[in-house]
Amino acid sequence: MTIKLAVFDLDHTLLLTGSRITPEAAAAVKALVADGLDVALASARLDESMAVVNEAIGVPLTRISYNGALTKLADGTVVHEVGFEVTPELARALAALTVVDDHGQGAIDVYTDDGRWLAFGNPEAIAREEHDTWCVADTHAPVATAEDLAGLRCRKILCEGPDAHIGELEAAVAAIDGLNLTHSGMGLHDIWPVTSGKGNALKALCEHLGLAPDEVIACGDSATDVPMLTFAGTSIGVQPCAPAVTEVATHLVTGAGQDELFQTVRRLAGLPTS
Repeated sequence: MTIKLAVFDLDHTLLLTGSRITPEAAAAVKALVADGLDVALASARLDESMAVVNEAIGVPLTRISYNGALTKLADGTVVHEVGFEVTPELARALAALTVVDDHGQGAIDVYTDDGRWLAFGNPEAIAREEHDTWCVADTHAPVATAEDLAGLRCRKILCEGPDAHIGELEAAVAAIDGLNLTHSGMGLHDIWPVTSGKGNALKALCEHLGLAPDEVIACGDSATDVPMLTFAGTSIGVQPCAPAVTEVATHLVTGAGQDELFQTVRRLAGLPTS
């Protein structure tokens, strides 16, 4: 089948974390669209942050944000949206991360299903996340209480905290049906619903567009990209990448946002290459 849709992860696929997409990479994505290929962006980032990248590219694109909890077409139509409610037990475990103790202080970034970003805890960690996403949290609080969090409807919660408190968080998440806790390996932990994820979001998008997996090429580098790489009929792992990506990707390239990535997509999609 002819490839009709290309899906790109952002961090360490199209760009390096903390850096803007380069003009060359933005132009390469825009050229794919000009040559008739539909393009979607997929990331754990909040949609507002993805919009910054989309604006730099210069053409409206479908965006899969919050690690698959929200999927919007280029015209803004929502085709997939999931969330979860913070239980009292999870609220207590999250609040404990923000308390200053002998282990230090963590931070939590709560992304609610009405589009707010609520930040609690370590100001340096929050500032780092704001820098890397080019966005500013709607609220900042030095610590969180369980009362602040219980009952909130969320798309995703990002946690950064002392390892001493992560065990309590893992137990609280495990007690809730339908929730995942994933670790980035950089001291960051994401809580998100099992019904989200980039693979589920891509599947929902393809069903909406009437596309078969063989008509899709997906590009990524991390373990959270594996479900969409597995779903797509063709996949590109961008090195350096997680071992799981190396195992499932049908093709490998080197370097985020480099010409090799775009030339490989063009070749596999039957578009002219340079």
